[in-house]
Amino acid sequence: MRLNGRLSPGRGWRAIAVMTLAVLATAAGAPGETKQDQGPEPACDAIQKLPAVAQTEVLAIARILALKPAMAIDFSSRTGEMCLNTGGPVMAHYSTRPADTGEDIVYFIDAAPLVAKGLRLSEFPAIDPQHGTMKPGAWYRYDGKGMEPHHGMEMKDKTWLIVAIDVH
Repeated sequence: MRLNGRLSPGRGWRAIAVMTLAVLATAAGAPGETKQDQGPEPACDAIQKLPAVAQTEVLAIARILALKPAMAIDFSSRTGEMCLNTGGPVMAHYSTRPADTGEDIVYFIDAAPLVAKGLRLSEFPAIDPQHGTMKPGAWYRYDGKGMEPHHGMEMKDKTWLIVAIDVH
């Protein structure tokens, strides 16, 4: 995944890099908690085993999160996903268990500007409120009513176009 809006779903190592961020977030523990004298970090070991380009991408994303850590939202206990919410028109969810789902990366695109340009949102199927039912590569709509399965709640703030990517 690239933050400049281009997606390369065929590049599995990029998904692994993003999944590593999710591992880092869950391995980090509670804010303010330290893990001194507990031996080597499994997340660090996982990053060190990645190819150099993937390590660099993980660090690039980590540097962005260092500027605005609130963009990382933990939905892992509710949906098994971590959210990267920039506050802009696009957010992404990353599965913490990609081997267990075909929805490894889920992109949410604010549909309002596209609808204003003539997009007929009603022509897209509504997302099923049951988690794990998306067909990878198919686009869905969420109109702010009912359960949104990747957040585990109703999201009344925007209308979204949603697509899932299966990296394996």
